[in-house]
Amino acid sequence: MPFNYLLTNLMVDVPEAIGVIFLDDEGETVDFVTRHGEPFDLKVEGAYHGIFTRRLGSAFGTSGMGSLESFIVEGTELATLTHLLPAGYYVVLVARKPLAQARARHHLRQTATALAREIE
Repeated sequence: MPFNYLLTNLMVDVPEAIGVIFLDDEGETVDFVTRHGEPFDLKVEGAYHGIFTRRLGSAFGTSGMGSLESFIVEGTELATLTHLLPAGYYVVLVARKPLAQARARHHLRQTATALAREIE
């Protein structure tokens, strides 16, 4: 199943979404979908989440909380939901606020599960 299909379905399931990006362990874009023509900002956002993922993962490891699975970063205008995948891959959903967070997290988790099956 192509990655783009999974990411596009996530965008459809979360109407507030403005973009979804699937990245590798180095923060490089594997695939993305966006409601905007230019993906540069989305790719930069995804790369920053790679930094957040490494820092948060390290903090989780030293605090005894277990492994980091997902996290949400909220600003005044946008929210980003990040879900970690096997082998250092991760997927980031960028959405406008207000956001139905429970619905967005549910659909992101489903997409992450399908992406994990594809990369294993």
